[in-house]
Amino acid sequence: VTAVPDIVTLRLGIQAQQLTVADAQTQAAGAMDKVMTALTSNGVAKKDIQTQNFNITKLTRWDNTSQKEVITGYQVTNTVTAKIRDTSKAGVIIDDVAVAGGDLTRIDGIDFSIDDPAAYYTEARKLAMADAKAKATQLADLAGVSLGKATYITESSYSPPIASPMALEAKAAGAPSTPISPGETEITTTVQVTFGIK
Repeated sequence: VTAVPDIVTLRLGIQAQQLTVADAQTQAAGAMDKVMTALTSNGVAKKDIQTQNFNITKLTRWDNTSQKEVITGYQVTNTVTAKIRDTSKAGVIIDDVAVAGGDLTRIDGIDFSIDDPAAYYTEARKLAMADAKAKATQLADLAGVSLGKATYITESSYSPPIASPMALEAKAAGAPSTPISPGETEITTTVQVTFGIK
């Protein structure tokens, strides 16, 4: 069955690079505070923002004269996922985040999903069982026997998130907002049924 996604999940963060860890961390923390404010002021609940990664990396280069690595600075990366429950606001939120974080902003991707897919799985199961029974009935008819009761049933379900990578820069003032379209996603369930033969 197909369904229109009602959740947009952004993977975003801040990446700062400075000569010292303290300076890189301070710069990253300031930018991330602004990004968090942009998210929450657009209606993203704090419970829907989750830190995924925080990393401090030493940056080095090889010095041919001394024949050893030389530290050139430090990079701080702080990434989060933000779950947007009002999909119509996704473009505006992306724009506001890009402006808030400035040149330190990184938006790694976007996923679309269904918050509560239970009803769609119920419908998919009905369709899958009807399909299994119709095929089994046809095979039984072709074999000249009657189809009996189901003796074994197993199910596997899968609803992949629709993902797309993104790379954004801060938008200019007055520029149109980033268009985001959730489209449709497929919710699939597979049933395997063994029927007896009368």
